[in-house]
Amino acid sequence: MSGFSALLFDLDGTIIDSAPDVCASVNRVLKTMNRPSVSVDEIKMLVGYGARTLVEKTLEKTGAPGSEDDVDFLLEGFLDSYRQNPSEHTVIFPGAREALERFEQAGIKLGICTNKPEATCFPVLEALDLKQYFPTVICGDTLEYRKPDPRHVYHTLDEMGAARETAAFIGDSEADIKAANNANLPSVLVTFGYCHEPFDSLNANALIDHFDQLDDALARISAT
Repeated sequence: MSGFSALLFDLDGTIIDSAPDVCASVNRVLKTMNRPSVSVDEIKMLVGYGARTLVEKTLEKTGAPGSEDDVDFLLEGFLDSYRQNPSEHTVIFPGAREALERFEQAGIKLGICTNKPEATCFPVLEALDLKQYFPTVICGDTLEYRKPDPRHVYHTLDEMGAARETAAFIGDSEADIKAANNANLPSVLVTFGYCHEPFDSLNANALIDHFDQLDDALARISAT
């Protein structure tokens, strides 16, 4: 179908639009710290490099950069709130589930390579009934390194039992495409996620505006 035997996916901004729930959980804790709230659009510009980086950037945006105690407080509160409310406002992007079902039925190995921490990744996968598609999920705190470090990609492929030569990466951000490039994997960039840099600066092999376009994009890449 796709020309690839294994596909790696990012999660937030790629398969799911989780920014509203991330934003709500962050704001619950900011309120207790007497800091202003942040908007969903602001959160979209802060995610992608793990939860600790998210809260550090949030503190910078809502006032003076916080102390280590402030960072730890916001991080712990955010993770606790998000674990309890993983999918109240989160939705699966149109066509994503159908694409995953097609790939699964075609016998393509599927894995998630995300910078999202395990404590929040698995609850949202379960809540949205997505875990069934991904026997392998490697999160941002599973290892001592994360995207764009290529070892995050390599480890995910190894856990999948997949060859690098027949795999591709699908993501929405600069961390995803840089990780794929660093690992010498072809990549597809979805344009509806949380990218912080111009699309054409990232050198993805293909761009798609909807999951309905993914099969053709992968077929074109594999044919080159």
